[in-house]
Amino acid sequence: MKQCINCTTRLSRKDVTEVAWCALCEPCLLLVADQMKLVHDRPGAAEVQIRQCGWCGTARSCGTGWRTRCLVCLDERSVPDPAVQENAHRLELGGTWRENSEFLAATTVKLRLAKYFRPGWTVLATDVHGLPWTGYRWLTKSHGTWGRNDETGEVERLKRVRGDATLLYLVRYGKVLAFGRGTEGRVGAHVAQGAVPVLVLSAPGERVVVARDELKRAHRGEMVSQRTPVDLFRVLPDGLDVTDRFLPS
Repeated sequence: MKQCINCTTRLSRKDVTEVAWCALCEPCLLLVADQMKLVHDRPGAAEVQIRQCGWCGTARSCGTGWRTRCLVCLDERSVPDPAVQENAHRLELGGTWRENSEFLAATTVKLRLAKYFRPGWTVLATDVHGLPWTGYRWLTKSHGTWGRNDETGEVERLKRVRGDATLLYLVRYGKVLAFGRGTEGRVGAHVAQGAVPVLVLSAPGERVVVARDELKRAHRGEMVSQRTPVDLFRVLPDGLDVTDRFLPS
């Protein structure tokens, strides 16, 4: 038997309804029946819709005719996922389990959106398997990340920008720090998503890759507690500090 991803109620096969890649029971389905509002229908004739959460405003891409729900918001029937709570403890978050879960989901979405930044486009929505319940994905399929051309208004599926990533950065999203590598546009996209630049170092691309990978091994991912010392200069000692480029003038 399957179980509801939201409340863990055991379900017979006839009682399963697929929502956002997962099985939901009827009571949990009814709670969010009107949660997501259609904002873009079949952009570029693709079999995709973009829907926006009426509770928090987060948008999500979804297949036409599929049922979906917010990437961030939980509800009164949701139960805590032990793996997410372990991450919340590791990151020293001090809220309730639901506040911590929603904060981590929202931050995960912001990190994903920033990876698709490109000049002249506004990133609109993405699709992360497992959210808002588990915080990780277990499938390879996705409805993709979508953006709007600022000049023409055209909405298209975006590909990750693989430009010359010569920056190693550390930014703060609320209660956590996030690090990574990217271009000036990538760091600027994090700032646009609400991040505060802590330190940005410039170096040749291949050295930035090695430094980022060393940080990921040391910290088990790209998000850490704001009290965790993340020493970019240790892994990139000759990096040039260019943080001022991304601070408010």
